Amino acid sequence: MDNETTLPCYSGPMQQLIASLYTATSRIELQEFRHWALAQLQSVIDFDGAIWSNGHQQTLKFHNHTRFNVPEPLGELLLQTLSLNPMADVLLTNLGQPIDMQDLLSDEDFYQSQIYQQCFKPMGIERILASMHLDERTGLFTLLTLYRFSRNQPFSQSDRANQASALFHLLKSAEHALFMTLEQQPSQSVNTYKGICDSQGYFHQAQSTMLDLLEQHYPQTSFDCLPEELLQSFKAQIQSSKTTGHCAVADKLQLKVTDFNELFIVELWPNGPLDLLSHREKQVVEVINQGMTFKQAAQALNLSPSTVSNHLYRIYQKLNVGSKAQLRSLLNLDSNL
Repeated sequence: MDNETTLPCYSGPMQQLIASLYTATSRIELQEFRHWALAQLQSVIDFDGAIWSNGHQQTLKFHNHTRFNVPEPLGELLLQTLSLNPMADVLLTNLGQPIDMQDLLSDEDFYQSQIYQQCFKPMGIERILASMHLDERTGLFTLLTLYRFSRNQPFSQSDRANQASALFHLLKSAEHALFMTLEQQPSQSVNTYKGICDSQGYFHQAQSTMLDLLEQHYPQTSFDCLPEELLQSFKAQIQSSKTTGHCAVADKLQLKVTDFNELFIVELWPNGPLDLLSHREKQVVEVINQGMTFKQAAQALNLSPSTVSNHLYRIYQKLNVGSKAQLRSLLNLDSNL
Protein backbone atom coordinates (compact mmCIF):
# COMPACT_ATOMS: atom_id res chain seq x y z
CA MET A 1 0.00 0.00 0.00
CA ASP A 2 1.24 3.50 -0.80
CA ASN A 3 2.11 5.26 2.45
CA GLU A 4 2.66 8.66 0.81
CA THR A 5 1.08 11.34 2.97
CA THR A 6 1.39 14.26 0.52
CA LEU A 7 -2.10 14.80 -0.79
CA PRO A 8 -3.13 15.95 -4.25
CA CYS A 9 -5.45 18.91 -4.67
CA TYR A 10 -8.68 18.34 -2.78
CA SER A 11 -11.08 17.50 -5.57
CA GLY A 12 -13.34 14.52 -5.92
CA PRO A 13 -14.95 12.39 -3.19
CA MET A 14 -11.77 10.54 -2.14
CA GLN A 15 -9.68 13.68 -1.74
CA GLN A 16 -12.54 15.37 0.13
CA LEU A 17 -12.77 12.36 2.45
CA ILE A 18 -9.03 12.43 3.18
CA ALA A 19 -9.10 16.16 3.89
CA SER A 20 -12.12 15.86 6.18
CA LEU A 21 -10.54 13.01 8.17
CA TYR A 22 -7.45 14.99 9.10
CA THR A 23 -9.17 18.32 9.73
CA ALA A 24 -11.77 16.66 12.00
CA THR A 25 -9.23 15.30 14.49
CA SER A 26 -9.33 18.54 16.49
CA ARG A 27 -13.12 18.81 16.68
CA ILE A 28 -14.53 15.27 16.85
CA GLU A 29 -14.37 13.59 20.26
CA LEU A 30 -12.02 10.61 20.26
CA GLN A 31 -14.77 8.27 21.47
CA GLU A 32 -16.77 9.16 18.36
CA PHE A 33 -13.99 9.58 15.82
CA ARG A 34 -13.81 6.07 14.35
CA HIS A 35 -17.58 5.74 14.07
CA TRP A 36 -17.73 9.21 12.51
CA ALA A 37 -14.93 8.31 10.08
CA LEU A 38 -16.77 5.19 8.93
CA ALA A 39 -19.84 7.31 8.25
CA GLN A 40 -17.68 9.60 6.10
CA LEU A 41 -16.30 6.59 4.24
CA GLN A 42 -19.81 5.97 2.93
CA SER A 43 -19.33 9.03 0.72
CA VAL A 44 -16.89 7.03 -1.44
CA ILE A 45 -17.97 3.41 -0.84
CA ASP A 46 -21.57 2.28 -0.55
CA PHE A 47 -21.82 -0.14 2.39
CA ASP A 48 -24.43 -0.97 5.02
CA GLY A 49 -22.29 -1.92 8.01
CA ALA A 50 -18.69 -2.23 9.10
CA ILE A 51 -16.31 -3.37 11.82
CA TRP A 52 -13.01 -1.61 12.53
CA SER A 53 -10.95 -3.88 14.78
CA ASN A 54 -7.52 -3.68 16.39
CA GLY A 55 -5.27 -6.40 17.74
CA HIS A 56 -1.61 -7.24 18.16
CA GLN A 57 0.60 -9.70 16.32
CA GLN A 58 1.85 -11.12 19.64
CA THR A 59 -1.63 -12.24 20.66
CA LEU A 60 -3.30 -12.62 17.25
CA LYS A 61 -6.52 -11.53 18.96
CA PHE A 62 -8.68 -8.45 18.59
CA HIS A 63 -8.46 -6.14 21.58
CA ASN A 64 -11.12 -3.61 20.61
CA HIS A 65 -13.81 -3.06 17.97
CA THR A 66 -15.73 -0.17 16.49
CA ARG A 67 -19.06 -1.42 15.12
CA PHE A 68 -20.95 0.56 12.52
CA ASN A 69 -24.58 -0.45 11.94
CA VAL A 70 -23.99 -4.13 12.71
CA PRO A 71 -25.39 -6.13 15.66
CA GLU A 72 -23.23 -6.34 18.78
CA PRO A 73 -23.01 -10.19 18.71
CA LEU A 74 -21.19 -10.09 15.36
CA GLY A 75 -17.76 -9.57 16.96
CA GLU A 76 -18.12 -12.66 19.13
CA LEU A 77 -19.54 -14.69 16.24
CA LEU A 78 -16.53 -13.81 14.09
CA LEU A 79 -14.21 -15.13 16.80
CA GLN A 80 -16.23 -18.30 17.32
CA THR A 81 -16.23 -19.11 13.61
CA LEU A 82 -12.67 -17.98 12.83
CA SER A 83 -11.57 -21.49 11.81
CA LEU A 84 -14.39 -21.58 9.24
CA ASN A 85 -13.59 -18.20 7.71
CA PRO A 86 -11.47 -18.49 4.53
CA MET A 87 -10.56 -14.80 4.76
CA ALA A 88 -8.53 -15.13 7.96
CA ASP A 89 -5.28 -16.52 6.52
CA VAL A 90 -5.59 -14.71 3.19
CA LEU A 91 -5.77 -11.28 4.84
CA LEU A 92 -2.60 -11.95 6.84
CA THR A 93 -0.66 -12.78 3.68
CA ASN A 94 -2.09 -9.89 1.65
CA LEU A 95 -1.66 -6.93 3.98
CA GLY A 96 -3.19 -3.72 2.70
CA GLN A 97 -5.06 -5.44 -0.13
CA PRO A 98 -8.88 -5.53 0.02
CA ILE A 99 -10.17 -9.09 -0.19
CA ASP A 100 -13.71 -9.83 -1.35
CA MET A 101 -15.32 -13.06 -0.18
CA GLN A 102 -16.09 -13.62 -3.86
CA ASP A 103 -12.33 -13.94 -4.45
CA LEU A 104 -12.28 -17.00 -2.24
CA LEU A 105 -15.63 -18.70 -2.69
CA SER A 106 -18.17 -18.67 -5.48
CA ASP A 107 -21.60 -17.39 -4.48
CA GLU A 108 -22.96 -20.92 -4.71
CA ASP A 109 -20.32 -22.25 -2.31
CA PHE A 110 -20.40 -19.26 0.04
CA TYR A 111 -24.16 -19.23 0.61
CA GLN A 112 -24.06 -22.94 1.41
CA SER A 113 -20.98 -22.69 3.63
CA GLN A 114 -20.85 -23.05 7.41
CA ILE A 115 -19.34 -19.58 7.84
CA TYR A 116 -22.30 -18.00 6.06
CA GLN A 117 -24.93 -20.12 7.79
CA GLN A 118 -23.46 -19.74 11.30
CA CYS A 119 -22.06 -16.21 11.24
CA PHE A 120 -23.13 -13.93 8.42
CA LYS A 121 -26.67 -15.05 7.60
CA PRO A 122 -27.95 -14.54 11.18
CA MET A 123 -26.56 -10.98 11.02
CA GLY A 124 -28.14 -10.22 7.63
CA ILE A 125 -24.75 -9.95 5.89
CA GLU A 126 -24.56 -10.96 2.23
CA ARG A 127 -21.41 -9.29 0.84
CA ILE A 128 -18.01 -8.82 2.52
CA LEU A 129 -14.97 -6.72 1.63
CA ALA A 130 -12.06 -6.67 4.11
CA SER A 131 -8.49 -5.43 4.36
CA MET A 132 -5.81 -5.67 7.03
CA HIS A 133 -2.95 -3.34 7.92
CA LEU A 134 0.06 -4.14 10.12
CA ASP A 135 2.13 -1.44 11.79
CA GLU A 136 5.55 -3.08 11.92
CA ARG A 137 6.84 -0.56 14.49
CA THR A 138 4.17 -1.25 17.10
CA GLY A 139 2.95 -4.70 16.05
CA LEU A 140 -0.63 -3.44 15.97
CA PHE A 141 -2.82 -4.76 13.21
CA THR A 142 -6.08 -3.26 12.00
CA LEU A 143 -8.89 -5.07 10.22
CA LEU A 144 -11.45 -3.01 8.33
CA THR A 145 -14.41 -5.04 7.07
CA LEU A 146 -17.27 -3.57 5.06
CA TYR A 147 -20.62 -5.33 4.70
CA ARG A 148 -23.59 -5.14 2.39
CA PHE A 149 -26.94 -6.58 3.35
CA SER A 150 -28.18 -7.16 -0.22
CA ARG A 151 -26.96 -10.19 -2.15
CA ASN A 152 -27.68 -8.33 -5.38
CA GLN A 153 -25.09 -5.62 -4.65
CA PRO A 154 -21.59 -7.14 -4.87
CA PHE A 155 -18.57 -4.93 -4.29
CA SER A 156 -16.93 -3.60 -7.45
CA GLN A 157 -13.30 -3.10 -8.48
CA SER A 158 -13.83 0.60 -7.84
CA ASP A 159 -14.93 -0.20 -4.27
CA ARG A 160 -11.74 -2.21 -3.74
CA ALA A 161 -9.56 0.61 -5.02
CA ASN A 162 -11.33 3.13 -2.81
CA GLN A 163 -10.97 0.95 0.28
CA ALA A 164 -7.25 0.46 -0.43
CA SER A 165 -6.79 4.23 -0.74
CA ALA A 166 -8.90 5.09 2.29
CA LEU A 167 -7.53 2.53 4.76
CA PHE A 168 -4.16 4.20 5.31
CA HIS A 169 -5.73 7.60 5.89
CA LEU A 170 -8.38 6.19 8.22
CA LEU A 171 -5.58 4.73 10.34
CA LYS A 172 -3.35 7.80 10.28
CA SER A 173 -6.16 10.21 11.09
CA ALA A 174 -7.27 7.97 13.98
CA GLU A 175 -3.67 7.90 15.26
CA HIS A 176 -3.57 11.68 15.06
CA ALA A 177 -6.84 11.90 16.98
CA LEU A 178 -5.28 9.75 19.72
CA PHE A 179 -2.24 12.01 19.82
CA MET A 180 -4.40 15.14 20.04
CA THR A 181 -6.29 13.57 22.94
CA LEU A 182 -3.05 12.85 24.79
CA GLU A 183 -1.87 16.42 24.38
CA GLN A 184 -5.17 17.80 25.71
CA GLN A 185 -5.39 15.58 28.81
CA PRO A 186 -4.74 17.23 32.19
CA SER A 187 -1.57 15.84 33.74
CA GLN A 188 -1.20 14.18 37.12
CA SER A 189 2.03 16.15 37.60
CA VAL A 190 4.33 18.49 35.72
CA ASN A 191 6.58 15.58 34.77
CA THR A 192 3.85 13.21 33.63
CA TYR A 193 4.26 11.27 30.38
CA LYS A 194 1.23 9.82 28.66
CA GLY A 195 0.22 7.04 26.30
CA ILE A 196 -2.92 5.18 25.23
CA CYS A 197 -3.12 1.40 25.66
CA ASP A 198 -5.69 -1.29 25.05
CA SER A 199 -6.81 -3.70 27.77
CA GLN A 200 -3.75 -5.91 27.20
CA GLY A 201 -1.30 -3.05 27.72
CA TYR A 202 -0.36 -2.64 24.05
CA PHE A 203 0.31 0.94 23.00
CA HIS A 204 -1.98 2.56 20.44
CA GLN A 205 -0.28 5.92 20.86
CA ALA A 206 2.45 7.29 23.12
CA GLN A 207 4.31 10.52 23.58
CA SER A 208 7.94 10.21 22.55
CA THR A 209 8.90 11.44 26.03
CA MET A 210 7.07 8.46 27.55
CA LEU A 211 9.04 6.04 25.39
CA ASP A 212 12.24 7.84 26.40
CA LEU A 213 11.30 7.43 30.08
CA LEU A 214 10.57 3.72 29.63
CA GLU A 215 13.84 3.22 27.78
CA GLN A 216 15.70 4.92 30.62
CA HIS A 217 14.20 2.62 33.26
CA TYR A 218 13.79 -0.56 31.20
CA PRO A 219 16.67 -0.48 28.68
CA GLN A 220 16.35 -4.13 27.64
CA THR A 221 12.64 -3.95 26.79
CA SER A 222 10.81 -3.27 23.53
CA PHE A 223 7.95 -0.84 23.93
CA ASP A 224 5.06 -2.09 21.86
CA CYS A 225 3.61 -3.03 25.26
CA LEU A 226 4.03 -1.89 28.85
CA PRO A 227 6.99 -3.58 30.60
CA GLU A 228 5.93 -6.55 32.74
CA GLU A 229 6.34 -4.74 36.07
CA LEU A 230 4.10 -1.89 34.95
CA LEU A 231 1.75 -4.26 33.13
CA GLN A 232 0.93 -6.00 36.41
CA SER A 233 0.05 -2.68 38.05
CA PHE A 234 -1.90 -1.63 34.94
CA LYS A 235 -4.04 -4.79 34.94
CA ALA A 236 -4.59 -4.58 38.69
CA GLN A 237 -5.95 -1.06 38.33
CA ILE A 238 -8.34 -1.82 35.47
CA GLN A 239 -9.61 -4.92 37.28
CA SER A 240 -10.19 -3.17 40.60
CA SER A 241 -11.54 0.22 39.56
CA LYS A 242 -11.17 2.15 36.34
CA THR A 243 -12.03 5.56 37.70
CA THR A 244 -10.66 5.84 41.25
CA GLY A 245 -7.73 8.02 40.22
CA HIS A 246 -5.34 6.18 42.57
CA CYS A 247 -1.78 5.52 41.43
CA ALA A 248 -0.13 2.14 41.73
CA VAL A 249 3.55 2.19 42.63
CA ALA A 250 6.13 0.23 40.65
CA ASP A 251 9.77 0.01 41.76
CA LYS A 252 10.84 2.86 39.48
CA LEU A 253 7.77 4.71 38.29
CA GLN A 254 4.32 5.85 39.31
CA LEU A 255 1.46 4.65 37.14
CA LYS A 256 -2.05 6.03 36.78
CA VAL A 257 -4.71 4.47 34.53
CA THR A 258 -7.85 6.25 33.33
CA ASP A 259 -10.65 4.45 31.49
CA PHE A 260 -11.15 5.95 28.04
CA ASN A 261 -13.88 4.26 26.03
CA GLU A 262 -12.44 0.85 24.98
CA LEU A 263 -8.90 2.11 25.59
CA PHE A 264 -6.99 3.44 28.60
CA ILE A 265 -4.93 6.57 29.13
CA VAL A 266 -1.73 5.68 30.97
CA GLU A 267 0.27 8.30 32.87
CA LEU A 268 3.81 7.63 34.07
CA TRP A 269 6.21 9.71 36.11
CA PRO A 270 9.39 9.01 38.08
CA ASN A 271 8.99 8.25 41.76
CA GLY A 272 9.31 11.45 43.81
CA PRO A 273 9.61 12.03 47.57
CA LEU A 274 5.86 12.40 48.13
CA ASP A 275 5.22 9.07 46.42
CA LEU A 276 6.69 7.47 49.56
CA LEU A 277 3.66 8.60 51.56
CA SER A 278 0.47 6.67 52.20
CA HIS A 279 -2.87 7.99 51.01
CA ARG A 280 -3.73 9.25 54.53
CA GLU A 281 -0.31 10.89 54.90
CA LYS A 282 -0.81 12.71 51.61
CA GLN A 283 -4.15 13.98 52.91
CA VAL A 284 -2.43 15.31 56.04
CA VAL A 285 0.26 17.03 53.96
CA GLU A 286 -2.41 18.62 51.77
CA VAL A 287 -4.39 20.16 54.63
CA ILE A 288 -1.28 21.26 56.54
CA ASN A 289 0.02 22.90 53.38
CA GLN A 290 -3.23 24.88 53.23
CA GLY A 291 -2.21 26.53 56.51
CA MET A 292 -4.55 24.59 58.81
CA THR A 293 -3.72 24.06 62.47
CA PHE A 294 -3.63 20.52 63.90
CA LYS A 295 -7.16 21.07 65.25
CA GLN A 296 -8.50 22.31 61.90
CA ALA A 297 -6.74 19.49 60.03
CA ALA A 298 -8.18 16.96 62.46
CA GLN A 299 -11.71 18.27 61.85
CA ALA A 300 -11.22 18.26 58.08
CA LEU A 301 -9.98 14.65 58.09
CA ASN A 302 -12.25 13.42 60.91
CA LEU A 303 -9.21 12.52 63.02
CA SER A 304 -7.98 13.51 66.46
CA PRO A 305 -5.31 16.24 66.69
CA SER A 306 -2.87 13.74 68.22
CA THR A 307 -3.36 11.39 65.25
CA VAL A 308 -2.62 14.25 62.85
CA SER A 309 0.50 15.05 64.88
CA ASN A 310 1.64 11.42 64.73
CA HIS A 311 1.09 11.30 60.97
CA LEU A 312 3.06 14.50 60.52
CA TYR A 313 5.94 13.10 62.61
CA ARG A 314 6.15 10.03 60.35
CA ILE A 315 5.91 12.28 57.27
CA TYR A 316 8.88 14.33 58.50
CA GLN A 317 10.86 11.11 59.01
CA LYS A 318 10.04 9.73 55.57
CA LEU A 319 10.82 12.98 53.78
CA ASN A 320 13.78 13.95 55.96
CA VAL A 321 12.39 17.38 56.79
CA GLY A 322 12.06 19.06 60.16
CA SER A 323 9.47 21.80 59.76
CA LYS A 324 6.36 22.90 57.90
CA ALA A 325 8.47 25.40 55.96
CA GLN A 326 10.77 22.64 54.71
CA LEU A 327 7.74 20.54 53.84
CA ARG A 328 6.25 23.39 51.78
CA SER A 329 9.56 23.83 49.97
CA LEU A 330 9.52 20.15 49.09
CA LEU A 331 5.96 20.46 47.81
CA ASN A 332 7.09 23.17 45.42
CA LEU A 333 9.58 20.71 43.92
CA ASP A 334 7.22 17.76 43.70
CA SER A 335 3.70 18.10 42.26
CA ASN A 336 2.72 14.43 42.47
CA LEU A 337 0.42 14.97 45.42
